[in-house]
Amino acid sequence: MRKTDDHHTHGCTCGCKNPIVEILKHELFSKEHIEKLTAHLPKSKPLAASPKAILYSGGTIRPMVNGDAGRVESIGIAEGYIIASGSYAHVKAEMDARYNNAYQSILLDDTHTLIPGMFEPHVHTVFSGMMASWIDVSPFEGQDLRKVYTKEWISATLSSALSTSSDSVLLATGLDPALIQPQSGKNFTQIDNAYLDSVSMDKPIIIMSASGHTIYANSAALREIYNSQKGKPAMHGYTSADDYIAHTHGLLEEEPMMMPAVNTFKDAIATKSLDIVENMDAFFRQANSRGVTSMYDALINHMYVPYLEKYLEARPLSVRLGGALYCETFKDAQALPPYRQPGSYLDLYLGHVKIVSDGSNQGLTGYQSEPYSIILEKDHSCGIFNFKNTEAYQKVVDEVILEKGWPIMIHANGNLAVTDTIAAFSSALAKYKGPKLRNRIEHCSLLEQNGIDEMETLNISPSFLIGHVGYWGDVFEKVIFEGQHLPEHNDPKVFSLDRCASAAKKLRISLHSDHTVTPLGPLRMMEQAITRVMEASENTWPLNVLNTEEQLTNEQALKAVTYDAAWQCYADGWAGSLEEGKFADFVILEQDPIIMTRKDCSMNMRNIKVLETWVGGIKVYPGS
Repeated sequence: MRKTDDHHTHGCTCGCKNPIVEILKHELFSKEHIEKLTAHLPKSKPLAASPKAILYSGGTIRPMVNGDAGRVESIGIAEGYIIASGSYAHVKAEMDARYNNAYQSILLDDTHTLIPGMFEPHVHTVFSGMMASWIDVSPFEGQDLRKVYTKEWISATLSSALSTSSDSVLLATGLDPALIQPQSGKNFTQIDNAYLDSVSMDKPIIIMSASGHTIYANSAALREIYNSQKGKPAMHGYTSADDYIAHTHGLLEEEPMMMPAVNTFKDAIATKSLDIVENMDAFFRQANSRGVTSMYDALINHMYVPYLEKYLEARPLSVRLGGALYCETFKDAQALPPYRQPGSYLDLYLGHVKIVSDGSNQGLTGYQSEPYSIILEKDHSCGIFNFKNTEAYQKVVDEVILEKGWPIMIHANGNLAVTDTIAAFSSALAKYKGPKLRNRIEHCSLLEQNGIDEMETLNISPSFLIGHVGYWGDVFEKVIFEGQHLPEHNDPKVFSLDRCASAAKKLRISLHSDHTVTPLGPLRMMEQAITRVMEASENTWPLNVLNTEEQLTNEQALKAVTYDAAWQCYADGWAGSLEEGKFADFVILEQDPIIMTRKDCSMNMRNIKVLETWVGGIKVYPGS
């Protein structure tokens, strides 16, 4: 059993856990508040459109049967399902036999490409809805990094919002010090109360970092926090509001420091969350516009379920939704019901238990075997481990797998978190006697070859947050892991980041966005896995690529966002490929992503136009 001084019992980790969710789950998702959130929803779904009966031919059709990206001549859909695919003669014969002349024939344009609807295996739908009304100070514009993301841009954006806001506190989200230009370790400390006081000395400002492990506050906010919370344990170390300001500088890190801020402004935060239904509507529309037909919510708290059920009762489904039940403690694990593998489709199905082992590497809280090159806090120089020790971690994993029979998807970013997670799986699975489980490691960011070999032996698959390479690769290389190398050889430590190609040789992999951490966009994720271009670097040819040996082929990348993603999420019986009997969930693209050269992919594949998105034989994008 290893003990560590870098553990943290309530780590806040990118999209997978957030103190706002923790505090608001009992208020925002109480029975009374759910009624308020959903009061304007209709009592039942409007009548759905009838599924179309269509025979497609021409263009390029890639049904991904058995994960194979090969082409077929034709595909037929009717009653919401795939009727047949293959040669035109075969499909026409099947459609004629079943539907005579009661179907439409569509000839695709030469460049148009029909593929399965893409599967997002790790997003946060409820949290995305909660935060969408906050002021966006993230480094993203659409699916690209902002051309200008400086401290000056952030303050100007806040000032503009302040000039039109009548709220009692300005709430903003998405701030990412790792991507502020120019790159520097100093950016992690220079967004402080003095910086935010230049925006406003009077109105409180609260900003949630992109990684979720820090709240930034101005002096007005800090003063209000102290006055609201004084006398409570979190304020025992401070003698006055001025003392609180002087000691924190407006950088409230990890839950013990963040919770007083969220508690102080919880009414304003709850008010901002009243738009959650409309925000989720917009979120699903955006997903459809980017070719997504299925999603897996990577953290469903049991208190979300009544809200989601009400939402799904009132809304025609444009994205199929599954997810993982969140489990933080041994007590949570004991409270789990026995596992039942999803055998047939439900509008909201639960396929995994979710455990979070550490933080985020770009937030300097991923759990590492050595200190980060940037050291902000001596006690957590190697990041955080969300359990008291590895024995406590093992106890939770054992309870979930051995006693309750659930597969687990475990968030692990730092190299030591990944190592400890593989060890925990290994110990539990050595004693497991039940049906084969589709256990996963989420993000699985810093992964060595011996880890891949062990995962193959244990039948564990990784889901990669590929934006770590595309968006943060440059800052990982030059700032966060500067000068660090892998223990077994002299390659830079960043070479172990998102080892997609090595993993794909032995394992079934998927790619995900972890929205809101990175933007939705499976084509963008494919592009970043194929090219591994570090987008924050100078984009001149030849482009700055992180570890060419880990570049996926186009076919591997498409499989990772369709066939294998559905398999990881226990949805392969109805999604992920276009074979007879599965749902008619498909996308028509303006171009074929498979034939793009690697050079042409960079910054272009993400912009392939999604012409149409269909779910169950009904066109959901653009509107019918």
